[in-house]
Amino acid sequence: MKLVLLLFSLSLYGQSTAKIFPVFDQPLAKYISIEQVILHIRTVKAKSASKYGEAVDFYYRKIASTGRKKWIEKLEEFSLDPACPALSRSKINAQIERIRTLQIGEKAPEIHINNFQLSQYIADKPTVLLLFYSPSCFHCTELLVDLIPYSEKSKLPVIAIQIDEEMNPWTFPSHWKMIKADEKVRKEYGVFSTPSLFLIQRKSRQISAIPENLTELKEFEHLF
Repeated sequence: MKLVLLLFSLSLYGQSTAKIFPVFDQPLAKYISIEQVILHIRTVKAKSASKYGEAVDFYYRKIASTGRKKWIEKLEEFSLDPACPALSRSKINAQIERIRTLQIGEKAPEIHINNFQLSQYIADKPTVLLLFYSPSCFHCTELLVDLIPYSEKSKLPVIAIQIDEEMNPWTFPSHWKMIKADEKVRKEYGVFSTPSLFLIQRKSRQISAIPENLTELKEFEHLF
């Protein structure tokens, strides 16, 4: 099972040309890549205004489920189009704005939920990983399968932030902190899909990295 997840991960995250998206209005067609998605939306736009909006909504849901922020930004061409009737336009624009607001070097927003406060969080390492996840998210499961043993080996502190009220089947390491995010936190961090990762400096809350998967996280091992 772990091997299957690993192979899927390499396919999804290692190649921007991976053909992982079903085709709008063509259930029997072969899956297409993110580049082909953009081309297909342009084609639909030229043929039908109503279908244009439906296509953007369809692909936005699919792209958001991957957690790839860079792919979400590719939809800006359509979300900023006044002629686009997509219901998700404002949501896409809000997500892109938040993605671009929370950049490396910026200060991560405070999180204060119940008796937890991010600015008062204590850990043995100078950096902390914020992990926004949902128990039912397949891509979260895919990540957690490898992130849990990796964090145990590296001793990287992780604050696991659940974005919903679903039952959590995971048993996290003892050095992880588990909290649930309210709507305010989700909006401030621009979390519209999971998993979402932020590697921050514990004391200053400065964002050191915004990795999209474990491979990218490992590139910043020197920080922790």
